[in-house]
Amino acid sequence: MDSIQIVTPKILVIDDTPANLVAMKVLLSDVAAEVITADSGNSGLAKALEEHISLILLDVNMPGMDGFEVAELLSEMEETQDIPIIFLTALQGDEDKRLQGYSSGAIDYIQKPINPDILLSKIHIFLKMWSLRFGLELEIQRREKVEREIEYLAQHDALTHLPNRRQLHLELDRLIDRTSRASDKFAVLFLDLDGFKKINDELGHEAGDAFLKNIAARFQQQIRSFDVIARYGGDEFIVLLSDISDSLGLSHRLQQFIQEGQRPFVWEGMNLQTGVSIGVSVFPEHGRDGDTLIKCADAAMYLAKEAGKGQFRFYTDALNRSLQRRLTLEHHMHSALQNKELDVYFQPIVNVCSGEPVGAEALLRWQNDTLGAVSPIEFIPVAESTGMIHEISLWVLHESMTLTRTYPAMNIAVNASALQFNDDSLCDELARMIENGALNPDNATIEITEGILLSNTSEVDDRLDRIRMMGLDLSIDDFGTGYSALGYLKRCPVNKLKIDRTFIAGLPDDQESVALVKAIVAMGHALGMALIAEGVETRCQWDFLKRIGCDMTQGYYFAKPLPRDEFSKYLEQALNPGEPCDMVCE
Repeated sequence: MDSIQIVTPKILVIDDTPANLVAMKVLLSDVAAEVITADSGNSGLAKALEEHISLILLDVNMPGMDGFEVAELLSEMEETQDIPIIFLTALQGDEDKRLQGYSSGAIDYIQKPINPDILLSKIHIFLKMWSLRFGLELEIQRREKVEREIEYLAQHDALTHLPNRRQLHLELDRLIDRTSRASDKFAVLFLDLDGFKKINDELGHEAGDAFLKNIAARFQQQIRSFDVIARYGGDEFIVLLSDISDSLGLSHRLQQFIQEGQRPFVWEGMNLQTGVSIGVSVFPEHGRDGDTLIKCADAAMYLAKEAGKGQFRFYTDALNRSLQRRLTLEHHMHSALQNKELDVYFQPIVNVCSGEPVGAEALLRWQNDTLGAVSPIEFIPVAESTGMIHEISLWVLHESMTLTRTYPAMNIAVNASALQFNDDSLCDELARMIENGALNPDNATIEITEGILLSNTSEVDDRLDRIRMMGLDLSIDDFGTGYSALGYLKRCPVNKLKIDRTFIAGLPDDQESVALVKAIVAMGHALGMALIAEGVETRCQWDFLKRIGCDMTQGYYFAKPLPRDEFSKYLEQALNPGEPCDMVCE
């Protein structure tokens, strides 16, 4: 940023007599100004141009170039024309000379011999005037500086000093206009760091900020002078690449960004490392406005992450259809709760030995007038990405717990999203429900995925401990399909395991499935956990699970997910005494 420099006023004394110059310096020694001397007109002109002069004391009678000529020349030059001049002369009573002096630029006229008091008084007046003018100039400079700073901050990210989102859109609009007129192409790159959240969570925001500044500088080194890189938000960056006629060259540059994103950064003796996933859209094929191009690049970036991260993907027509579907889902989901389009279904969880239902899993369903029935596989990720999963999950929890008022022996399993463990909101709501009597801890199980355990953060561990301390059960859903590790099970306060349906499907004939299910049951029991097998569809599967000591089962053999009223009817029938459950598979 520009700085404002405070300067000391300078007085230039021009006189061809050395004794006069010495005397003048002595006279002005107590004046709060720097005194500069010149012994000729030419020398005076040179110093007036070299220095920032506040006031000139000019002798009239000088050989070669007199004071009038010097004043005229000073008035003709832009750099010196505003400098006030006091003429010093021994001439007496010559009005023509006095008028000549004023016409050549003088603002005052003092005759020799000089009265020191008069001269000093006038110098103080002129310096005060200079000071006021200079102060005004300083204020103007200060305001201009502030305006420049405000404009800079409005256009740039405070942390990385890269253009911000606002400036990016301006640059993008200019590039669209320029490229359209030239019938050319350019690329929009959406860069998202892989694993950056872990740095913030484990080392704090100071480390995160240092890493972002470093990687922003590295990314900036990869672009040309006419390209643009901006921080779009958080750990997201957008790059505008002009002149992309060479597809091989573009792929090479994308790979360079990926390599830079993977290169470690040393912070306080530690190697901090992430990756980067890149989505690419191209003007005009994928859009003719900035918002569309960014959305397309963003969608392609998510495709790169789904492919394994640390990769780049180009936007495609198929992705376009997927994006449009996603946008449609987002639009309708915002009003799904208000319009009562969401419903909770219940699939019974059955005691293996008795065959009686001991609980149920609450499953969310969405029926929209325009879209029809929307699969949870499709809308749950949308709810998570929009942040609506928090509100929806709490609604499911409240709806599920109302069922236990009629059936107090039932334990209802409710799924919790990984996003709900980013803060204390879930735990706080559970505590409130218990306090106001809306939730009996014996009636609820919170189901989590293995991915939540693998986040391996103290915050997640604390929240899981807090849930168990409230008296609620914790269950790992779809166990065996993720990154199962005994270490996570040992430290985690989970007391239930749900064996994924993919292992149950092969029972009892597939020997690998048999071995795996037996091992999971044995391991779970050794750790003091109850085992629930999901996806049970045949009597043979149920009999096998009973023989190996599995505790509970869930699946179409007993009942499909049912709306509340039908589930209540199911319970009324199932809880009546029936045939004994010691049947065997034929």
